[in-house]
Amino acid sequence: MDYQSSSTKQQILKLLKMEKRLTAGELARRLHISEMAVRRHLQALERDGLICSTLFRQAMGRPTNVYELSAKGEEQFPQHYKQWAVELLSDLEALAGKEMVALLLQARIARMKERYAHDFQDKPLEEKMQKLFELQNEQGYMAQLKKDNQGVYHFIAHHCPISEIAKKYRSICSCELQLFQQLLNSKVALQACMTKGDDVCHYEIHETDE
Repeated sequence: MDYQSSSTKQQILKLLKMEKRLTAGELARRLHISEMAVRRHLQALERDGLICSTLFRQAMGRPTNVYELSAKGEEQFPQHYKQWAVELLSDLEALAGKEMVALLLQARIARMKERYAHDFQDKPLEEKMQKLFELQNEQGYMAQLKKDNQGVYHFIAHHCPISEIAKKYRSICSCELQLFQQLLNSKVALQACMTKGDDVCHYEIHETDE
């Protein structure tokens, strides 16, 4: 089945990607449809191996199934480069050493900074954050942007399109952090990272005095 064109099923997959684990009732409330209708879609998705369920025993009431994406379900979302790029970097490391891989990643950061510098130059932080949000979502990061009462921005990515590379070369995460710091000209801290087993990548951005 083409889940890109099956809107309700695609919405369920996206909600499970964003929120990780949900019950049929929680999905029904978010989609504004009946729980019975949601269960029919969940049965089809589970039958196709895109989701899996775990029986959760509550302190009160009957046990309920909690649903989450399977590995096959995760593959429905963009996975840029994947194994080909991982193998290419591995070959480069074997031929020229880890230092060459590090130089390559730094060159990528420099190129991206040059590409986007004009979009961020002389802009207030709020506009810079919105631009970063747009750029990352265009690349499939399924990002959220929030600002707390202390004026700190929280940039949260629910998907990593280059996760296969990042799992082997975790320095790519520090390179991404460096790029954000340079484009935003602000203090950026990585509070959670999917390569370390977290559900999301969570960046905190603090405005700095010019």
